Amino acid sequence: MHDDLLDQAKRLATLDKGKPKQASLRRAVSAAYYALFHYLVSQSCRAIIGAHRGQRGYRDALSRAYVHTTMSKACRSFSSCQLPTAVAKPLPGASGSAVVVSNEIKAIAATFHELQQKRCMADYDLAERFCRSEVLTVIEQVTDEIQKFDATPNTDERQFFLACLLAWKELANR
Repeated sequence: MHDDLLDQAKRLATLDKGKPKQASLRRAVSAAYYALFHYLVSQSCRAIIGAHRGQRGYRDALSRAYVHTTMSKACRSFSSCQLPTAVAKPLPGASGSAVVVSNEIKAIAATFHELQQKRCMADYDLAERFCRSEVLTVIEQVTDEIQKFDATPNTDERQFFLACLLAWKELANR
C-alpha cells in the first residue's frame, strides 16, 4: 500500500500545471505521511507476526492497533537516542536513558516524527502554505528512507524499534 500512496503523493504534487493548488499539495503531504505510516506498521507487524503469506490475516488484524501519536512519540525518542530509563536500562550498551541507535533507525524515526507534524499542518492549519518543491522533497525523503530501511539487516535493534511502535505507550509509562 505504501508504494501506491507514494505514487499518489507524486501525482498530486505535480497534478496542477503552473501554480499548484494548495489542496493538491496538502493531500500530497498527507499521502506521503500515510505511505510511511503504513510502511512502518507493515514492517512492525511482519516483525511481530511473521511475513508468511498465511499470516496476512493476523498482520491485518494487528495493524488496526497502531496509534499515530504513540508511533510519533516512539520515533521522537529513537531519533534523539533518548529512551525512557525503564525502556533503555535493559538494552545492551545503554547508559541511563541514552542508547546507541543505528543511523537508519534514527533517520526513519526522525522522518516519521517530522512528517506527522507536517501532515497535521497540511490537514488542519489553513494558514500554512506549501510549495511544490518542498512537497516533492518530502516525498523523495520518504522514498529514500523506506529504501534505506529495507536495506538494513534484520537485527535485534530493528526488531525492537518496530515492536516499540506498537507497545511504546505501555513501555514508556513503566
